[in-house]
Amino acid sequence: MKIAVFSDSHDHVWNLRKAVEQAGKAGVSEIIHCGDLVSPFLMEEFDRFNGHVHLIYGNNMGDPELLNMRIQERRDKVTFHAWMGEISRGNRSIGFIHDPRIAMKLARSGDYDLVCFGHTHLRHMEKVGACFLLNPGAILGNKEAASWAIIDTDSMEISHVFLDEQHA
Repeated sequence: MKIAVFSDSHDHVWNLRKAVEQAGKAGVSEIIHCGDLVSPFLMEEFDRFNGHVHLIYGNNMGDPELLNMRIQERRDKVTFHAWMGEISRGNRSIGFIHDPRIAMKLARSGDYDLVCFGHTHLRHMEKVGACFLLNPGAILGNKEAASWAIIDTDSMEISHVFLDEQHA
């Protein structure tokens, strides 16, 4: 199974739209967004995706009441996990949170095969014990080229995907 990991969209509708399109073309069946989606209108971009979406809060929440309403309107294809999410796919356990310090603690816990985080707007991948610790970079693309990550849960192959192919 292929899962896309996004983070830190910060209202950049055009980059989120492109990332959702790229994920669909890559055969991704689920998207995890590691926080800072921000505005409720961005939820419309996930309507273009045929799979399931997992969302958490970041430290920038925009209008949380309206965001929650937009999530509820899509509850058949969107799961909101509040501050931290976890899913199991096959024999893989995946945790996701916005804060990098807590993500490191989760990775060290031994409870997960993969922990994803955001906040820094910088791509990152390292092995912490038996766990992969991943920041997909920012959809916003303000510190580095805009990027997201794709995970194959069967092989645990992880790669960063750039919105602009010239950065690949």
